[in-house]
Amino acid sequence: MSFRLYRLYLFLTRVKKRMHSKVSPSGRLFIVFAALSVLFGFNTKQTMIYQLAALFVMLLLFSFPLSFFFSSTVRIRRILPKTCTAGEKLTYLLQLKNTGKKTVSGLIFKEQSGADYPTFEDFNFSHESGERDRNYFDRKLGYYRWLWLLERSAGSHFKSFTLPKLISREHTQVEVSLLPSRRGYIQLGGYTTHRLDPLGFFKNEIFTGDVKKLLVLPKMYPVVQTELTGTRKYHQGGLTSATSCGESGEFVSLREYRSGDPVKHIDWKVTARVGSTIVRQYQDEYFSRYGILLDTFAEQESIVFEDAVSVAASIIAQQDAARNLIDLLFACDKCISSVSMGRGQSDKHHMLEVLACITPCHTQKFSDLAELVIGHTGMLSGLILVLVKMDEQRKQLVEYLDTMKIPHRVILISTDRDNSENLLQSMSLHNVIVFNVKSDTKLVDLT
Repeated sequence: MSFRLYRLYLFLTRVKKRMHSKVSPSGRLFIVFAALSVLFGFNTKQTMIYQLAALFVMLLLFSFPLSFFFSSTVRIRRILPKTCTAGEKLTYLLQLKNTGKKTVSGLIFKEQSGADYPTFEDFNFSHESGERDRNYFDRKLGYYRWLWLLERSAGSHFKSFTLPKLISREHTQVEVSLLPSRRGYIQLGGYTTHRLDPLGFFKNEIFTGDVKKLLVLPKMYPVVQTELTGTRKYHQGGLTSATSCGESGEFVSLREYRSGDPVKHIDWKVTARVGSTIVRQYQDEYFSRYGILLDTFAEQESIVFEDAVSVAASIIAQQDAARNLIDLLFACDKCISSVSMGRGQSDKHHMLEVLACITPCHTQKFSDLAELVIGHTGMLSGLILVLVKMDEQRKQLVEYLDTMKIPHRVILISTDRDNSENLLQSMSLHNVIVFNVKSDTKLVDLT
C-alpha cells in the first residue's frame, strides 16, 4: 500500500473526528443544504434560491456561537465489569451528580476509545477478512482495510446516550451500553459530554480523561458432552502437586522428617513425644489431566482462527476445574507454551484471558507443537485437538494418538463443510468433527 494513501486516510480520519466533535448529524446535513443553495443560487437573476441560501447561512451564523456557552457541572463515574464477551452487548452503570446550582437537561454522554491510530505497517501488511472477495479498485485503494483497522483497534462502536434531567445536587444512576466487536483488551480513553445549541446544529464536547481497560473474552458456543473420557494417571508428588479431590489424602504411615518434606505434614504431637521430627506419609495421588490443543498456525486473523479460539474457550468454560487438571497447549511467535487450570494451578479466568489475547503464530512450526503434545501424552488422560486445517503433519499427530490409545477428539474448523469432509475421507480420518463457521447455529458437539 502507498504511504501517501496512508497519510491521506489518517488526515481525513482526524478531520472527520474533529468535525464530528463540533457539528451534530443534523448540522452536517444542514451545512450541505446551505452549500448547495449557495452554489445553485449564485446567479440571483435566474433563480430565487439565493434567498434560501441567505436564510441557511444566517441560521448557521446564529447557531455556531451559542455552542461555546456550554459548561458541564455533572460529575460522572463509570462502574465497569472486569470482563465481557465479544459480540454480546455490555450494559454498565453511570453514577451522576449535579454539582451546580441549576438544573441540567439534554446532556449527551459518549464513550471514547483510547486506542491509537493504525500504523503504516498495520495498513501495509494486515489483510481484512474477506478482502480477496472485493474488486480490484477497492483492494488497490485499501479504504475498507483502513476502516477495518480503525474498528479493530477501537474494539467497539461507541454510541451516544442522552442523560436524564438532573436538578441541583441530585444523585442518580443510569444504564448505558457498548457492543465489543473483538476479543482481547480494549482501552477506554475517557468520555465526552456535550449539549446541542438551541437549533441543534453545533455542539462543544468536553472530554474527561478516565482511562479504563476492559477484557473482552472470546465468543462462547453451546457444548454437547463436555465430560471428557479417559482414565486417571499417576502424578509423582502426591499432595504436593494436587488437591484433596480424587484418590488422595489417604494416610499411610509415620516416618522421620527428610529434607524437602512439607512442613504441614509434620505430626507435632508425635514429634513432641519422641523428641525427633516425625512426618505423616500419604499415598501419592492419581487424578485426571486433560489437554486442549489450539492450532494457532493460521495465515491471518480470519474467521476460521477466531472460531477456533471460541471453540477452545467454550470447551474450557464448561470444564470443572475442581475435579480435573486442564492443559491448554498452543504456539505463539515467541515460544511453544502450555497453561494449566485447576487443582492448585491457574484459574479459569486466567486461561480465558490467555485465549482472549492469543494471536496467530507465524514463526514456529506445527511439528514443534506436536512434539510438546507427544511429551505430554504420558500425563494426559485425554486430549481435544482444535485444528484450523488438516494436512499431513496434523494427520500424523492424530494417528500417533490412535496408536498410543490416548482418548481424543479432533475438531476441524472449516468454511466449507463438504470439501473438508471429502478431504478427511481421502485421508482416512473418519472420527474428525467438522465445525462449520458459516452455519447459522454454531454448536460444539463432542459426541
